[in-house]
Amino acid sequence: MKFDPLTKKVYTDKDEFVKAMNCPYKMSWDQLEVTNSSFRKCSNCDHLIVDTEGLSDDQLLKIVRQKPETCLKIDLNQQNVKIISNGFWTQK
Repeated sequence: MKFDPLTKKVYTDKDEFVKAMNCPYKMSWDQLEVTNSSFRKCSNCDHLIVDTEGLSDDQLLKIVRQKPETCLKIDLNQQNVKIISNGFWTQK
């Protein structure tokens, strides 16, 4: 998975667009209602938030395609994320 923190867009490793991140509530993971270890629910908007750590690109695409309103939790230090900026790789 690739993430551009400037545009807040998520892509697969093959550059397929997944989702643009845009949360007006800026909730922390700990403030969200626990549904299971990988999913939480926002009390402000009722959207599910999925922890992307450990997800493959295929799993992520499947989740977002089934429920496009699903929000994503991305930690810039997680193993499956490559940080990009304007389409270019950056060092972690």
